[in-house]
Amino acid sequence: MKFILSKSIIIAAAFFLFILSQLPVVFLNFLNSNGDTYGIAYKNTPPFIILALAVVTISIFIGIKCGFYNNYRKSFSWKNILFIFSLLIVTFFIQKFVVQFITSHNLYNVSHQITNQMKVENILSSLLFPGQFVAVSILAPILEESIYRAFFYKLFGYKWWTFALSCFFFSYVHSGFSWDILGYLPLSVALTYVYHRRQVLTDSILLHSLYNTLLFVF
Repeated sequence: MKFILSKSIIIAAAFFLFILSQLPVVFLNFLNSNGDTYGIAYKNTPPFIILALAVVTISIFIGIKCGFYNNYRKSFSWKNILFIFSLLIVTFFIQKFVVQFITSHNLYNVSHQITNQMKVENILSSLLFPGQFVAVSILAPILEESIYRAFFYKLFGYKWWTFALSCFFFSYVHSGFSWDILGYLPLSVALTYVYHRRQVLTDSILLHSLYNTLLFVF
């Protein structure tokens, strides 16, 4: 009974974070729905940043209570930072190569991925740069790594199939809930590996944040 209760709490917490992660997007869509596009980015950005940072704060608080940040200091050693940056560069180019390869050879239908990517870009287009940065480099990495890495491993344990499940679900969600997940697998594998090797959440958050920032800038 105690085992079932503990697992139920983990699932509930992960689901709560998932719902919480959608609030800034839902709020932004609500702001965009009034039809007044004049100066929309200037109007949207301040409240979006406030809400996004509130969501991040709640997520970190839950993570601290769950013990996800106990070893955060390990992430900031020079050896680890060098490793993260090296993996970042490798992942970035592998991801680009894989996407280019599978699209140029028509190995799968990219319509879902393109549609999903366009939705993200449309949402970000109604924000100024500070709001875009908060969404891409802070909000998404912290919430997604908490859900798809920390809570997955807390729920299923430190097993090889936990690694596989984490990779699959992260890619599946980012492909727009379609089977066109190949384009996201390199990043998903890299992020899951970084967490799997020693279960330090800030490692995968750091890699995810740097990758999103690099993709956002270039």
